[in-house]
Amino acid sequence: MSKFCGIFHFDSRPASAEDEVRLRTTLDSPGCFTPQTCRQPGLLMGWVATSVVPQSKGLFQAPDRSVCLWDGRLDNRKQLLGQTGLSAECSDAALILVLFHRNGIDGLRDLLGDWSLCIWDAGRRQIVLASDYAGIRPLYYRRTAHGLYWSSSIADLVRWTGLAELDDTYVANFLVRGSGAGRTPYAGIVPVPAGHAVTIGHSRIDDRAFWTLPIRHETRYADEKQYQERLLELFREAVQVRLANGAPTCAELSGGLDSSSVVCMADRLRRETPGGAPELITFSYTHENSPDERFFREVERTCDVSACHLELRDYPVATADLMGTIPALWEPRFRSLARRMEALGAGVLLTGQLGDFVMGNTHDDIGQVTESLARGQFGNAARTAYAWARAMQAPIYPILWRSIREAWFSWVPPIDPSDSVGAMPASTEDSLVERLRSRLAAEERERTLDGVVAEAPPGRRRRFRAAAEVLASRTLQTPEALQHISYAHPYAHRPLLEFMLTIPANVVVGPDEPRQLMRRAFAGLLPPMVLKRKSKGSYSSTYRDSLKPLATELLTGSGKIQLVERGYVERESLMSRLGRFTQGLDCNESQLRQVLIFEFWLRKRMAAPLSSDPAARSGITISAPQ
Repeated sequence: MSKFCGIFHFDSRPASAEDEVRLRTTLDSPGCFTPQTCRQPGLLMGWVATSVVPQSKGLFQAPDRSVCLWDGRLDNRKQLLGQTGLSAECSDAALILVLFHRNGIDGLRDLLGDWSLCIWDAGRRQIVLASDYAGIRPLYYRRTAHGLYWSSSIADLVRWTGLAELDDTYVANFLVRGSGAGRTPYAGIVPVPAGHAVTIGHSRIDDRAFWTLPIRHETRYADEKQYQERLLELFREAVQVRLANGAPTCAELSGGLDSSSVVCMADRLRRETPGGAPELITFSYTHENSPDERFFREVERTCDVSACHLELRDYPVATADLMGTIPALWEPRFRSLARRMEALGAGVLLTGQLGDFVMGNTHDDIGQVTESLARGQFGNAARTAYAWARAMQAPIYPILWRSIREAWFSWVPPIDPSDSVGAMPASTEDSLVERLRSRLAAEERERTLDGVVAEAPPGRRRRFRAAAEVLASRTLQTPEALQHISYAHPYAHRPLLEFMLTIPANVVVGPDEPRQLMRRAFAGLLPPMVLKRKSKGSYSSTYRDSLKPLATELLTGSGKIQLVERGYVERESLMSRLGRFTQGLDCNESQLRQVLIFEFWLRKRMAAPLSSDPAARSGITISAPQ
């Protein structure tokens, strides 16, 4: 893949010596290729390839002095070349700039793939920053009264600006949800929202969505087999466009239906495509009493792959020495994968992420009852409610009541799994101080009333809201340690997601039949043992074993707990939960993980030098916004 960055002074003053050093140190990073740069009055920008996977040049300057910086993979390049009449030798960046000049920001909707970009609109003297609909390739910016800094690496912006003040909204969201909800830990450094273009000039900043969820679309076929055929066709396309040509392709393989389908399809395509990926390498993770091993070994036996097994105890979820610029799970594992892929000469890592959601791995889809009620099909609604009540082993009356509220009133169902009818109550204690909890409550009300979700047809609102949450949080974004490669999710292929969101829900999943459509469509792709698998591997014990040492250190250590000292977390509540966690008792463990990870990340960031940027060392600082 690649990285890019830039500096724009609104008053058109020339780039300073410090600006030159910033850009050069970013683009001359170890492992990068020869960089490309562009200078205009008030503007300094650059691009450099970081991956072994061949790609076209990512910096293009047009005759009118407009510029495009591009990082990513363009899946429908041939189609776009046909629309524009450009030659096949045209670079991706040049093609995109032509589309932008013709159609403006609306033209970005036509770009299928995993990407982020920057466009310098010379005529208007504005910068346009945009990311693909799922936010898979990172992009950040920092705007001040005098100028703009941007980069596809947040580490660069932190180093450039010297910003260290924490963003309270990010902290609250991370501690509860594990993601920043459109923020970064650093007040003043902002991620470009997924599926949005941010236009920044001297006097204004405009944030506009160029893609939205297909809430008003429906896809219906006369023959149910057509759904299976179309799903298999789209999945084949989703894997094919992500395979590396002329270099090994790597894939994570857990033995579940999602990752197994990706590996089996990649193997099929590699055999069918002359000159494709010369080797398919799988990474599987093992731990004591793992239920996954017999399934991923069956895939390995069926497919022509080179298998690599990693013992998870050697790559914990988190350690006390978290190195990332952003707090994250599995950092040691990602760094190990990066080293292994570099040794293999591989630049693509396929995952099964988002498969659970896209393929309908749920035992609670009573929105199907809601849909029947909204259509006035009362007999069908009653039969569907009864079937789901039996499958969920739950009373029928709560199912009907929830469906009535959604079908005939403006109620939007929560996406919390604990809200499921018949769900067992569990601890919801989060240890947050009231200030942060109030902030989250206000944000939750705003998201619930979001127009995209509220306008969706009854019965589909919960599913669309879940999709909106995933995309807005950028949980599919490439981890920091892997940003130099193509970290690719076939289930996030936009045409595949849109198809699965717009076909009838009862085709995707039925009572006591999660992944109903997937199993039928992939019957000739997956080994029978894997196709029939109903269980799902759990990493709960792995999480617990990794985090116990961190919890014990907080309980027994003499140092101050930073989250308490900074007024984010209540000490008594946290200490009580840590004690219960170490004893294996109910403590809302999934949320406590986020507290532990953020605490030790914060300690590491405090111990690290604030900045190695020459401008920061010389006393040039950029204050956080008030």
